[in-house]
Formats: sequence, structure tokens, C-alpha cells
Amino acid sequence: MTTVEVGAFDAEAALRLAIAGSRERMQTESSPADIEQQFVTGMVGVCGWSGEPVEALLAAVSEPPLAAGQLALLPEVRRRAETLSSAVAALRGTAAGHDERVSAVHTMLEHTPGGRIPGGGADPVWYAMYQAVNNAEKDLLGGQPAAVRQTLLEAWTVPEKREKDRSALIRRLVRPGDLDGSGWLDRLGGRAVLRFGDWAWGLRTFTWQSLRTAHTAGRPHAAALATWRRTRVDDDPREADDTSDAMWPIPNIGEPWADRAIADIEALPADRRAAWHDLLVHCPAERDKARPGTAWLKKAQPLLDAVGADEFTARVDDWLPLVGLARTLPLRMATCCPWHYADHPPRLIDRYNVGLLLGLIRLRMTLPPSEETLRSLGRIAERAARKVAGHGPASPKLANAAATALVDTQHPKALAQLARLSSRLTYKSTLTIVQKGLARHAEALGVSREDVEEMALPGFGLPLAGTLDDTAYEVEVRGVTAAVVWRSAAGKVLKAPPTQVREEHGEEVKELTAAAKDIAAALLATRDRLEGMLRRDRSWTGEQWRTRFLDHPLAETLARRLIWTVDGMACCWTGDTLRTVDDTAVEPADDATVRLWHPVGAKPAEIALWRDFLTRHGITQPFKQAHRERYLLTDAERATGTYSNRFAAHIVLQHRLNAVLSRRGWAYVRHLQDGSHYDPPSLTLPDWDLRAELAVAGIDVDDGWAFDTMATDQLSFLGADRAPVPLEQVPAVVLSEVMRDADLFVTVAGIGSDPTWYDGGRDGRHRDYWGRSALGDLTQSGETRRDVLAEIIPRLAVADRCTVTDMYLEVRGDLHTYRIHCGSGNILIAPENRYLCIIPDSAKAARQPTMYLPFEGDSRLSEILSKALLLAADKKIKDPVILRQLHPDGDAP
Repeated sequence: MTTVEVGAFDAEAALRLAIAGSRERMQTESSPADIEQQFVTGMVGVCGWSGEPVEALLAAVSEPPLAAGQLALLPEVRRRAETLSSAVAALRGTAAGHDERVSAVHTMLEHTPGGRIPGGGADPVWYAMYQAVNNAEKDLLGGQPAAVRQTLLEAWTVPEKREKDRSALIRRLVRPGDLDGSGWLDRLGGRAVLRFGDWAWGLRTFTWQSLRTAHTAGRPHAAALATWRRTRVDDDPREADDTSDAMWPIPNIGEPWADRAIADIEALPADRRAAWHDLLVHCPAERDKARPGTAWLKKAQPLLDAVGADEFTARVDDWLPLVGLARTLPLRMATCCPWHYADHPPRLIDRYNVGLLLGLIRLRMTLPPSEETLRSLGRIAERAARKVAGHGPASPKLANAAATALVDTQHPKALAQLARLSSRLTYKSTLTIVQKGLARHAEALGVSREDVEEMALPGFGLPLAGTLDDTAYEVEVRGVTAAVVWRSAAGKVLKAPPTQVREEHGEEVKELTAAAKDIAAALLATRDRLEGMLRRDRSWTGEQWRTRFLDHPLAETLARRLIWTVDGMACCWTGDTLRTVDDTAVEPADDATVRLWHPVGAKPAEIALWRDFLTRHGITQPFKQAHRERYLLTDAERATGTYSNRFAAHIVLQHRLNAVLSRRGWAYVRHLQDGSHYDPPSLTLPDWDLRAELAVAGIDVDDGWAFDTMATDQLSFLGADRAPVPLEQVPAVVLSEVMRDADLFVTVAGIGSDPTWYDGGRDGRHRDYWGRSALGDLTQSGETRRDVLAEIIPRLAVADRCTVTDMYLEVRGDLHTYRIHCGSGNILIAPENRYLCIIPDSAKAARQPTMYLPFEGDSRLSEILSKALLLAADKKIKDPVILRQLHPDGDAP
């Protein structure tokens, strides 16, 4: 009896093809094992499925004759063909039990012939046999008892398991209503989307039916439902009766805000839960629109009334601060191929939840927003616009929606959030919304956008201090950070508020913590904005300056540590008086013209006096100003005319370059190796009608399409007509600031600053460059750091062990003498100049120096000081990685 329908394929003809196709190659191939395996599988497939004895079939095939190698394989062919025939018979019959049938299925699939003739090539006769066998396999699978198909379904539908060529078979396993999908839903629930290859897509209907069954039974599978919804957003796998948007839980679980919302609603009485359910079902209806439509709002109003305005605002205001925080439910996702998996980025916001959040934000803004609401919207815009490696912004739609909500509201505190976002955002789309919103408010007030940003800066009620029970608190501003300091009744500083205070005054403690975070964010944004003014043609009247900076409770913490010019006279605040560099008191008139002082226009003697002034009065500037590097035009740049090569031919890491460019306000698009043209990094200078460009080119490609390393080239300036501008015509302040940025880019993003590149990176081809940049001549920023170290070292406890040379800070330890490069922070062990790799985290093991520094923001300076303290006491080092380098001969204690 044949196991495939009679006439479905010509067994004798197929055997001739199998013998002929592999005969010659088995004799000529240097490694014939693969050909032998193809021959056996092909012969077994033909003989096993034909139902005829192997000897009878071979006897009928006299040409071509079997080669010696083929004859040697006949016993294996006979054995496996009989095994296949028995397995097929078991699947066709009724006597076999569950385990025997499962085993028979695996045997059947193990002996499936390939679609090409053994040895290679294609032939219609062979393909007809292959198709007939495949159809027979699917028929047999579909006819197995439900329990057998259930077992196979559980074994085959594992996302990380690559089930090659089983898509059609898996689809044949499922029939409506006779298989349990709960196991499949469990495996699906931890995935970003339903995308594991064709076999998973073939289970679309089965997945939806399983979700409905679980929902109807009152046991909704929240994680799998979330995966289904995310897939709908990405790929739209809809079923005719898809009602997943109305299934509970409506927010997709796995994000802090969604988990809180689900818990809050599930704790309500049934009628309140129903009202929230109906409102949430309506929320995602217009997820792609920037602003809500009239019809959507009209339909939402009775749903909002059913929930209650007070309850809605209280609940949503409690959820919004959690939006954008890291996921609570880890997800897996396919990467380049359906069988290659990686962790889903925890900050990537659930796309289905984004639609729901858009509706909640729009409805929230139809009611009077609180200051907390606006603060949350600012955080959401910033978090959602922040880039996630390999994916771009966490959620552009959500970032834009939050920014739009801030722009549209008339609440005066919204301006403060917009002003903060304008200096923090780098994602163009959201930043454009914020900038247009600020411009609109500025136009309404009849002032410039910068005026609006400065006027909108909140004071946060500073100074914030008081007591809760007998515990005192104070929000202290420290540089560009802020923290809540708690003190006992005896004045002792506490690490945290006492348990009683947290329990009885939980809301007040929460507000204080949030205020400290907001103050720190506002300080950082204001610091960045003020530093950016150094390349702007920005001035204030004496009255504006006093109101917006000197007397502002937040801005004064920065402004009173900077040097300003009042009608051309440089002065700085000390104590309660504004003074010149020789300590002469100054009283600015209300109509005086005030600007930020820049050292590029000062003589070296004046700069030295201002540095001494800061030290004398113990002033730590929020950024380098008196110690700021000056980049003056060189003869070589006068010769090149319209471009500078000062920062050309450096090798930088693209991901670091991208980050530092964004922080400094430069525009940049990540370069891919796809043949496309990419604009170079650029900085728009509207006050001067100029645009700075730094040419870059890709070198090495990472695991994907993006360049890992880039080479820098010419720095140039373009005018409003996009024509090159001679460097001599660029204002000296602008030239210096742009070149300082370029120096920062090649220093921070350069491979020379990375100690792990000591071997030159891939194939060692960048070793020479690493040596030149990591341990070579200092750039101007390195020279400034060296000069500051020369001032600081004498005040250190290890001063007698330290010497500052032209390029290095030399530290004499008990074991060795070390040379720390003042530019890169890299270390050599003298006298043989053996490289010592200490990454910054290792250096942090040493106590940070508690001493006066003339400016903040130079992490490399702090790193060098930490390394100096660590190495001066090198006998106390416990880190095994460092010890192995200090004792290369294995004589470590």
C-alpha cells in the first residue's frame, strides 16, 4: 500500500535523479559527507513515502548503476526507509498511542526530502515528489488527535527556537476551538511584538481566538494582550471581530504609570471601574492627530463627566509623573532576523500606550492644569524625546503631544517648562514645537524669545526650608544640583527623613523631593543657556539684569559667580557687592548695558588677574569663564582662508560624537554606510548670520549599518547665502567658541580619551593615532587643565608626591612613579612608560578631593585628581585589575 496518493509522484524516476545527482559529486568532492547525507535523505524520502520495498524499487532502476559509495549507504537507506514507513503507518492508523504518534511525527519530519535533487539542481519530477510529500505531511498532522497536536504546538511555538520550514505545518496544527492557547499566550506575553518568523504570523487567528477565550473566561492574559496590541500598532494584524481595544486591562501592562493606573481602577467599585473603562476605550481614538478634534472632545465629555472631573484630575496627575520611566516587565524582541533576539530597551515607550496617553493628556488639559501637571508634561516631553540607542527618540508622538499641551495652555507656569525644554531638548521636531511656542508667547508679550525664557524661570519658592514635626529640612543648591537636607532637632544631618515623618507627611516629603529634582533640572538648563550666551550677541539693561539674574532666587546662584561687563567694565559679584578685578565697588545704573564677559577680548594679564580674583574670593564658576580656552586665528588658518584644519584628522566614536554634539546645540544625523549623502555636523549662529560646519567621514562600521568611528576634517563657516566666509571675518568670540566646541568633540569623543583603545581597536590599525592623541601634545583645553592643576596640587595632602610637567601630572607612589596625561587622563608608569589602564570608575574608588576648584563641569579634571590620590597611595589599592598591572611579574601581595 502506498503512503502517498497513487500517481502523486513517480518513485522510480525520482530514484534515478537521486542516484545520478549525487553519484559523480560523491566521487569528486573533497568533503563528500554532505552529498552522502543528501543522497540518504533523498532515497529514504522516496522509498519511505512510496510504500514499496527498497529492493523492489532499486531492482526496477537499472540505470544509472549505483556507485561503490552509494552501495555502501544502502543498509542505512533500508533501515531509515523502514522507520519512515512505520512512522507514517502509525500516523495513518488508529492503534498508535499519544507518545508513539508524537515520536512518529518527529521521525516523519526528520526524513523529509529536500526540494532539490541530492547533489544540487532542480527537476520537475523531483519537485512533484517533494510537493506530494509535503502535502501528505500536512494532511497527516491535521488529522492527528487534538492532544497530539497540542503537544506539538507547545514544542514548536517557542519564539527563540528557529523552526525552519515548519510554518505551514504549525498552521495545520490548529483548528478553531480544539486546542488550548494558554501556553502559547504565556510564551507570547514577554515579547515586544508577534514577529518570530512566518510560523508566528500564521498563528494570528489562533492568537486572537485564545485571547478572546481567556477574556470571556474572566482570566484575561494581560501580557499577551499587550503584545497583540503592540503588533497591531506596528503591523496591523487585525481580525474581523477584533475588540482588543475594549479588553481589560486597557493600558498595556509593563510600564510604571500603566501598572499604577490598572491597580487604581481595579480597586474601585464596579460602577466606577465601568466609567473609567468607557473613558479609556475612547482615549486612543485620535492617536495620530496633534490636537483633539471637536467630535472626539464632544464624545469624550459625557464619559469624563461619568468619571468625575476631580477624580480624573487626581488620578491622571498621579500617573503622569511615572510616564517614561523604565519598564517593569522586561520584553524580548527580534533584531536583524526573526530568530535573533535582544532585550527590548526599557525606556522605549509602549506604542499602544502612547495612543492612550495622548488622549489622557488632551482630556487633562481641558480642565485647569496644576503646576504639578505642567511639571509632569515637561518631564514627559524630555523623556519621550530622549534618544534610545538604535531606535531614535523614545516616543516622538508623545514628546510632541506633551510639548503641544504646554504651548496651548495659558497657565503662566507653562512658560517655565517651555523655557527649560528649549535648552534641554535635542530632538528637532519637539524642539521646534517648543521654540514656536516660546516665540508665540514672546510676540504676545512684545519681547524676544530669550526674554520670555528668562522671565519664565521659576523661583521654586527658594529658599525652601521649614520643619516637619521636630525634623528640619532645607533644599540646598550645590553648584548646578539641588538636594533636600534633613536635620534632627539636635542639628545632626540625617541621610533620610525619619520613618514617622515619611508616614505622617508623605505628600510633603514627596513634594520636596520633586522640587529638588526640578530645581536641579532648571539650574542645569539655565547654566547651559548662560554658557551658550558666550557665543551670542546678547545684552541686558541694568534693570533687566538685576531682576532676571542677580535678584532671582534661582538664577542668582549662577549669575553671582560669573564675570559681567557693565558699560564695558568687567565686574563680578562677591559678598553683597559687585566689584571690579581690583575690588572696586560698582553700582550699575538701570539703563546700563550688561553683557557676559569673554576672555577672548582681554589681555593675558587681565585674565590672570581675574583668575586670582576668583581664588582670592573663593568663587567657583558654574562653567569655565576666567579659565576659558581662547582660540585665536593662526597663520596657517589665515593662509587657508575659509577653513581650519586645526581639528582635522582625528578619530572619534560616532555615538559619543552624536551625544556631545547634541549637548552643545549642534545639528547632526547619524551617518550610515548606505551610500547616502549626509550633512556634516553644523551649528546655526543666528545673531551673526553664520553657520559653522565640521566635516566628518565614516571609517569603521559597527555590527549594523552605522559607522562606529569617524574621521574629522575641515572646520568652516558659511554665510546666509551658504557661501564660505573667510575666517578673518568671523567675530573673534564666535571663532573661539566654535573652535572650543570642536576641541571638545575630538577630546571627549576621540578614541584617545578611551583607555580601552590602548591596543588600537579593530585589528590594531588605530594604535599610532591613539598614542599621539592619548599621550601626545596637549590641546588648549589640556593646557588649561595643566595650569589649573599647577594651582591646585600645592593644596593637596599628597602635594609632596606630585609634580606638574609640560604634559603630565607626575605622581610618586610607593611602588612606582606615574605620569597622568593632563589632556586625556591616561597613565604611564615611569621610567619605562608602561601603560596603566585605569578606567574612571576605578579612580572613583579614591576619595574625591574636598577642596576649592575655580570652575565646575570639567569631569576630566576631577578624574585626574582622583587618579592622583589613588596612585599616591598605590600600596593600598585593592582592585585586582589594577594590581595585576602594577605587579606584572605576579608578585602582588
